[in-house]
Amino acid sequence: MTDLALPPSRRPFVEVTGLRFRPWSILWIVLTAVLMQLLLVPGRAAGAWLYKHNIELFQHQIWVFVALATLFQIITGLVALAVMRRVLPQADNHLRWPPGRTYAGLSIAVGAAMGLIMLVADYWPQLLAHTAPDGGYDITSAGAIAGWLGVMAAAGPNEEIIFRGLLVGMLAVLVPGRLRIGRLDLPVAAYVVALLFGLAHYDSFLHNPLNLAIAQQIYAFAWGLTYVWLMERSRSLLAPMIAHGLGDAVEVGIVMLLMAAWG
Repeated sequence: MTDLALPPSRRPFVEVTGLRFRPWSILWIVLTAVLMQLLLVPGRAAGAWLYKHNIELFQHQIWVFVALATLFQIITGLVALAVMRRVLPQADNHLRWPPGRTYAGLSIAVGAAMGLIMLVADYWPQLLAHTAPDGGYDITSAGAIAGWLGVMAAAGPNEEIIFRGLLVGMLAVLVPGRLRIGRLDLPVAAYVVALLFGLAHYDSFLHNPLNLAIAQQIYAFAWGLTYVWLMERSRSLLAPMIAHGLGDAVEVGIVMLLMAAWG
């Protein structure tokens, strides 16, 4: 009896299928990491430059810098998807309206749960002490609050276009194969990009408490897998965009409420 004929109850807990790992597979993974930086860093730098040279116009609102960086990164991500379509046409970027179920309801529930988990993971010392989290968000005006919530929600389209649409789509072709852990069955590319997604938040170690930085690495990896799970089931980026953007907005929204209540 072959492994494929084994009943589900007798299948190994961890199983790799279809993986063709060649010597240059490492090179593709390294190039994927480099491409991630090439897509993220210039957009952030362009946003910072434009913000600093028009700081009075933007009234010193930090969320405007985040919005500018997000806009530039979305543009570079879409350009990269267009290039991938020409260079690697067999890669699926999932940038389409869901052909079947949208999974919007599930995405909303997942995003809300993510926001609460991130809140506890990031700010549990403040929550236990009933002290206001130091999120650095401006809550002095309705415009600033709306701006921060907006840019947090925009992280969904921004990062899902780059990480799941482009990087997973590309790497799934260049390093094919699937890894099943228990009932979670995803492309090997999903796990690689989930690790990169965590590493993309490396600057948290430079600016935040160690417990917060470590927590971000852990849940960023878990969320990265969840987004691919949603993407594969809906065959679209819409569901992970919703979950991702809502999760970030929920956490920041609650932090701002606690800053107002406990500050």
